[in-house]
Amino acid sequence: MAGSPSPRHAAYEPVGPATRVELGRLFFVVVLVGVGAGISGAALTLLLHLIQHLAFGYTEASFLTGVEKASGVRRVVMMTIGGLIAGLGWWALRSYRRVKTVTDGLKEADPRLPIPTTLADSVLQVVAVAFGGSLGREGAPRAMGGAVGVWIAAKAGLTVEQQRRLLACGAGAGLAAVYNVPLAGALFTLEILLVSFAFRDVLAALFTSAIAVAVAWTVLSNEPTYDVEPFKISDKLVIFGLLLGPIAGVFGSALNKFMHFAQSHPPTGWRLPVLTTSVFALVGLLAIPFPQLLGNGKGPAQLAFDGALSLQMFAILIVLKPLVTAACLRSGATGGTLTPSLAAGAMLGAFLGGLWSMPFPGAPLGAYAMIGASAVLATTHRAPFTAIVLILELTHSGSALLVPTTIAVVVAYVVGGRMPWEKGADRV
Repeated sequence: MAGSPSPRHAAYEPVGPATRVELGRLFFVVVLVGVGAGISGAALTLLLHLIQHLAFGYTEASFLTGVEKASGVRRVVMMTIGGLIAGLGWWALRSYRRVKTVTDGLKEADPRLPIPTTLADSVLQVVAVAFGGSLGREGAPRAMGGAVGVWIAAKAGLTVEQQRRLLACGAGAGLAAVYNVPLAGALFTLEILLVSFAFRDVLAALFTSAIAVAVAWTVLSNEPTYDVEPFKISDKLVIFGLLLGPIAGVFGSALNKFMHFAQSHPPTGWRLPVLTTSVFALVGLLAIPFPQLLGNGKGPAQLAFDGALSLQMFAILIVLKPLVTAACLRSGATGGTLTPSLAAGAMLGAFLGGLWSMPFPGAPLGAYAMIGASAVLATTHRAPFTAIVLILELTHSGSALLVPTTIAVVVAYVVGGRMPWEKGADRV
């Protein structure tokens, strides 16, 4: 019927005139969800840093620096221990009950995520990443933020559809808290989880993400995740963005397919701890010559933004980093793919930018890396707005590269969505 609300937004449409009490309750719940996501995200981040420092014996500087200073033997031993602990933990947890994800909650009739199970799974994700597993660390705070959000909404007596939306808001706010990206966290909620830009969804997503980030500031740094130099726009970068787009689209789409395949048949029973232990140990061996492979990808992404590696090394890591990430996922480990995708895109951009700079010098490799990171991330997660804003907020780099980045993102998104293996993906 014309003018009638769609079922997607029916939960926000009052039967009669909205009362101040109803609106006040909803507002209060949204605030609590933001606070809960911020606290859980900050706590998981502190746990991650604690384990990293203990595992690799460093107290200052970055995780990559700590890994580089650790001996090769220590890299292998720590990865083996991490794989064993995480594998045994997931074996016990998954034998006890099913681990319900944020995606499951958004699709199923009951959106609630059991807090104890989600907490245990999140801690195991943190353990795996902290010991050097090549997985994104955003998976744990996203899951906990969503679980806390839907739990609060259910306790407040909100409808199932409202609970589902606050599950998504809490998940996006958890991501926003750990990376200090309030706008990108809200866009992640809207563009990837809810697939909705309805006005009330936008307000709830923005408010929960902003509150979560503000809460996390009390214990985490307010600094950008990546430290980059100021960049200047040039016609070379605009042309590069146009040329990079198709390559990033094919690469990102293939990377996404590869990661989904790696997760499609997780091991069960005793095979789970055996595989996680052996795979993590093998990655530790690879980390002796290539320490950049350990962790969620922040280290190699920063190296790409700094232009600190040779083109040969970037080429090697472009191949190895996705391979070890897929191997960790195939072993049964759970974790995010956002940061590994970002790192792969940054290194792809730096490598191709280095080749482009041979006949057309003038722009730093970091500028090409930022364009590549945005384009690949937009393709792997089918989220162009989130990708652009996320890179801007992660680097605090301003809008100097906005035009070439947007061009690369749009072209990559369109090309990636038309790959033959992208059945059911969004089409433009």
